[in-house]
Amino acid sequence: ATLSQDSNALPPMDDERFDGMYMNMAGQLGGIDPLLDGFFGFLRRKTDFFTGAASADAAEATVLKALSKNKERAEEDAREKAAKERKRKAEEEARRARVAAERAKQQKQEDESRIVD
Repeated sequence: ATLSQDSNALPPMDDERFDGMYMNMAGQLGGIDPLLDGFFGFLRRKTDFFTGAASADAAEATVLKALSKNKERAEEDAREKAAKERKRKAEEEARRARVAAERAKQQKQEDESRIVD
């Protein structure tokens, strides 16, 4: 059976529709390793993923390709998150410096007005 793909659909690795289900399953099974074991067991029992491939290594190559793609994406996401955090910290530091400069300016004006009085 072929599934039609919506041209506006997210790539499967970015599709969050099933995140709640995966989290629930991982929690009930006791972690990632049992979740993966369960998923591959499903593929073994209910599909020809392991036996219907063109070569003996095709299933493993498919898994490694998905793993590699998602690992690269995770590393990219981590770099983007770190860059955003550095930018946020720099903006916060700049804001603090502006506030401190404004306070110093106000204090100086208050001190000068006291001297004049």
